[in-house]
Amino acid sequence: MKADVAIIKTDVFRYPENITFRPDKKYPEYMFGDDLSDYNHVYEMVRAGFYRLGLDAENYGSERWNPMKDIVKPGDVVLIKPNMVMDKNLGGGGTECLYTHPSVVAPIIDYVLKALAGTGEIIIGDAPVQGCDFDSLIKESHYKEMVEYYQSKTNIKICLKDFRDVKSIHQKNGLSYSTQTEISHGKVIDLGKESAFADKSESYVDRLRITNYDPHILKLHHDIEKHEYCVNEDVLRADVIINVPKPKTHRKAGVTIALKNMVGISARKEYLPHHANGSKEEGGDEFLYSSKLKNIKDVLLDKRNYYMQTEKNYIKAGIYQNFIRILNQIIKRTQKDSYSEGSWYGNDTICRTIVDLNKIIFYADKNGNMCDKMQRKYFIVADMIISGEKEGPLLPSPKDVGIIAMGENPVCFDEIVATIMGAKINRIPTLVHAKNNKSKYTFFSPKEANVISNDVRWNAKTIKDMNKDSVLFFLPSDGWREVFVNECEESF
Repeated sequence: MKADVAIIKTDVFRYPENITFRPDKKYPEYMFGDDLSDYNHVYEMVRAGFYRLGLDAENYGSERWNPMKDIVKPGDVVLIKPNMVMDKNLGGGGTECLYTHPSVVAPIIDYVLKALAGTGEIIIGDAPVQGCDFDSLIKESHYKEMVEYYQSKTNIKICLKDFRDVKSIHQKNGLSYSTQTEISHGKVIDLGKESAFADKSESYVDRLRITNYDPHILKLHHDIEKHEYCVNEDVLRADVIINVPKPKTHRKAGVTIALKNMVGISARKEYLPHHANGSKEEGGDEFLYSSKLKNIKDVLLDKRNYYMQTEKNYIKAGIYQNFIRILNQIIKRTQKDSYSEGSWYGNDTICRTIVDLNKIIFYADKNGNMCDKMQRKYFIVADMIISGEKEGPLLPSPKDVGIIAMGENPVCFDEIVATIMGAKINRIPTLVHAKNNKSKYTFFSPKEANVISNDVRWNAKTIKDMNKDSVLFFLPSDGWREVFVNECEESF
């Protein structure tokens, strides 16, 4: 995988309104005749990114230009993986900073169709959070109309899929219950000793938790010998994965870019450790300082989640939830730190989960068997026209950025984008673990990423060349302020 990263920048911070997201120019290679829109700068930016990376450079400007031809072959199954996360912004900041906009996906589909040359399959899919109303998301965002357009224009199978086997239905008391599909679409893959958790102690593994999930379920899949993940079978069928993240700040991981977007390949979220109960001093990573009140809250959370998910006793779950609400108020007023549920820079769990899932997408074959060689091609196109800052991923605030970013290697790509966002990359645990990965399933390029851009702030620079002029100063989640630079700092 090449380490180069393309950054295409404009000062237009909005998305096109044409719901089929057609280009506004009839490019020589364009396959859909006179189907054009009045205005679509996003299409032009994606196209410019392919050009800047030198993809099929010898044919650029002609009808033969096929920039995806070295990544996508005729007959391939191509997974396009946007970040769909949630149908509504729980913080009130709107959806344009929340999920990948379909206007970024549409030009990718056009060029994938060109490379497929009439054969193959395209899947657009994600596993948003359990409470997401997927039907509402694809309708309100116009993903649905976009896919219907292609279905009417090509014989290639193209579909839009919700990768979740389990969904949550919210109740009036603030709790939720789970429903699951009759037929599972997930395949369980055990990384065992090749997992990023393999070097952790039995006591640490016993502390692993997922907010709002019964810990007894998680323990069925993670112990000192076993580390299992349930991955949607359509992900494994793919010959090519095109990762289309929506970069934003993140409460538990600091940033969510290309690596973190792979959490959405999971059919079942209860396989995904998010934090380890307790303070750093006690062997966990949920919060910083020891706290009896927070430890009591952890016990109550475990009880609530057990009664909600396993016993289906919603009355008892509601009682525990009321105690938790009261305890939360006391904790806010009395504790040394405000961190909870691993939402801070000391979280050393979610990063390991992220690294494990990336091992799977590169090295698991179509049957879910881990292999010694990479099994599929991979490419990244990131939607940063409007990004999210502050309390992402579910409550982000909009950040006008005006960037489309592209690359092949997820670690190199995330280092560049995280630096532009203002993160100190040597303190983002996901990047630290991805680079220090001791497993045979490696996906980090030792080469330095070189940025190719239409903007002098980034063009022809590497990470070492980045300075304060290169940074857009995203406002981090509250628990991650220590690992982001701000405009007042004297040095980068």
